[in-house]
Amino acid sequence: MNLLDSKTATSQHTPSLSTRRSICFVSETRHATRPILDPSVRYRCYHPAEKLAAEGHWCTVKSASQFFEMPSLGHDVYVFHRPNMARDNFAQILQALRRQGATLIADYDDLIFGTAEIALISSAVKNGTLSEERAIEAFAGNLAGLRQFDKVTTSTAPLAERVREFNPGAQVEVVPNFLPESIVGPHAELRTPFIRRPPTSIGYFSGTRSHDKDFPIVGAVLHRVLSENPDFNLLIVGPVQVPRGLASLPNVTTAPATSFLRLPSLMSMCATVIAPLETTAFNACKSRVKFLEAAIGGCRLIATPIPDMAAVGDAHITLVSTTDAWYEALSAPLDAEARSALVQRNLAFLGANDGIDGLRSFVS
Repeated sequence: MNLLDSKTATSQHTPSLSTRRSICFVSETRHATRPILDPSVRYRCYHPAEKLAAEGHWCTVKSASQFFEMPSLGHDVYVFHRPNMARDNFAQILQALRRQGATLIADYDDLIFGTAEIALISSAVKNGTLSEERAIEAFAGNLAGLRQFDKVTTSTAPLAERVREFNPGAQVEVVPNFLPESIVGPHAELRTPFIRRPPTSIGYFSGTRSHDKDFPIVGAVLHRVLSENPDFNLLIVGPVQVPRGLASLPNVTTAPATSFLRLPSLMSMCATVIAPLETTAFNACKSRVKFLEAAIGGCRLIATPIPDMAAVGDAHITLVSTTDAWYEALSAPLDAEARSALVQRNLAFLGANDGIDGLRSFVS
């Protein structure tokens, strides 16, 4: 989608003055005073808010701690990202908002609700960031929060099915994650995706420890590929646990996590990035965020074929599910012509898949 197409698409959704809405996004995030620092809040709140604001609506984003400490009761629409019943006065405030006629929407981008059995397979438990008891409590609180809503948006289709399972009376819409013009535009102008980089450069980017059980899926393969090909190199960014044998290779570099705004420039050092995921019900609900980040960085993505990645398609992602397939993909770098063609396809995908129709249907 070129700039003219984007303006045309926006104009088609521009509301009249009488139908413009005031929309408040409220997110459960540990970044209470600066929610924009949370990648999940950016994707689920700031990005759709930018899209809606461009269409003429008024949008604001607040952390849940800010909102429930000092509720703003004057908006037409409230989107509660990851609502949690454990918040003080949660039910009472939702009831007050309903009395004033506000539209209330719950939004999810991870499987964070459900039974104790589901809680125990979450990445937070597997990686030790939450105890089993605390995870079960959190999932129960999130489930109670979910059941307070009759309108729900999710980042993926499998997550929407989970919502329907636990809240069968709700209207559910899938609103895939996307990158807005404020991010895509500047990098397109700077030609970040087209920066030259060695075709044998590989990157793995982990923002949190939540992938400690995912990285081992490809650890042995990476060790073999890098040992067999000394001219290959691997950049590992973030707090993931790296096996000692892999970390000790001379063509492996590790670095701490970086900010979201610096990520495309850092990724532009890599021709290929990887997104291995353990096969679990939890991971099946995850989204295409790693593809979006790779696309704006101009990288080929090799990934586990979770449903939301598969929905993007193998014209844009190299989807692999076996050790042999990982080895073959990692051992075969794209030449300059093939990578350029992939970059063009992926940028076109970003432009054509930045819609929020599901959310818009609730807002209108």
